[in-house]
Amino acid sequence: MRKVLDYLVYLIARFVAGFFQVLPEGLALWVGKFLGNLAYFVDGKHRGIALKNLSLALGESHSEAERRRIARENFVNLATNFVVFCRIPKLRRNTLSKTVRFHGAKVVKDALKKGNGIIFFLAHLGNWELMVTLPMLMKQPVYAVGKPLRNGYLDRWINGIREYFGLHIVSSRGAARALFKLLRKNEMIGILADQRARRREAVWIDFFGHPAPTLPTPAFFALRTGAAVIPVSHRREGKIHHITALSPFEIVRTGDFEKDLLTNTQNFHRFLEDEIRKDPAQWFWIHRRWERKPRHRRRKPSTNQN
Repeated sequence: MRKVLDYLVYLIARFVAGFFQVLPEGLALWVGKFLGNLAYFVDGKHRGIALKNLSLALGESHSEAERRRIARENFVNLATNFVVFCRIPKLRRNTLSKTVRFHGAKVVKDALKKGNGIIFFLAHLGNWELMVTLPMLMKQPVYAVGKPLRNGYLDRWINGIREYFGLHIVSSRGAARALFKLLRKNEMIGILADQRARRREAVWIDFFGHPAPTLPTPAFFALRTGAAVIPVSHRREGKIHHITALSPFEIVRTGDFEKDLLTNTQNFHRFLEDEIRKDPAQWFWIHRRWERKPRHRRRKPSTNQN
């Protein structure tokens, strides 16, 4: 019965994606914006999560009315992101640069010269799914860590879209060994590490002034392998998407591995926090980023940034 339901969900997803692919781009994006506005009003659960998160993160700097506006724009952004993802197969490899522009090629080239590989520090900011175009834009392979979906039909279909431009998906299950091998070969990997982590895997950092359990994966591999950690940002201007590789983070190494793991993870997310503040509606506010049960916290965030 589970397989039947999974297949029905998959068919519905394929139908919706096909619908957005046959529409003209402008109309498809308009429908996406309409659905985003509609979702804001009918999805009380995720609206509540977004508003609570925004209150925690921006409560002192933004009024309630401003936070509600940001939450609504966030729903619209997520809906249009979904439309763009559905339309990725419509993008042509030979004309990709007319839709998506890559900036920072020299940053990547210089990092690869060091021979230790690159970790792209990615976040659910802007339209992160368009990061799948990086291999084609840079004309080099990129590997991305992904958590397999429970629905195998959806998982294979979505990964097929993500691999359309040459991205290689590395399953998060037992990924450590594969990532070590890739970095030793001077390859490039992308890691989305900005969502709430399970306690047993997390380090506790300060994020928007509140303790947040966070995956230390980029810092861990950087410290172990010497790989460069390069933040990548996305911004949309009209119909053009700009993907930018910024200068690598300076990796702190004091000889105390646990301390360095925490310090570098904190530094990465302090940068992310600044990026989010530039346009808060672009981040993924509808997930529970902060710990829901404060009484169960094991560790407080470190303020030591040596």
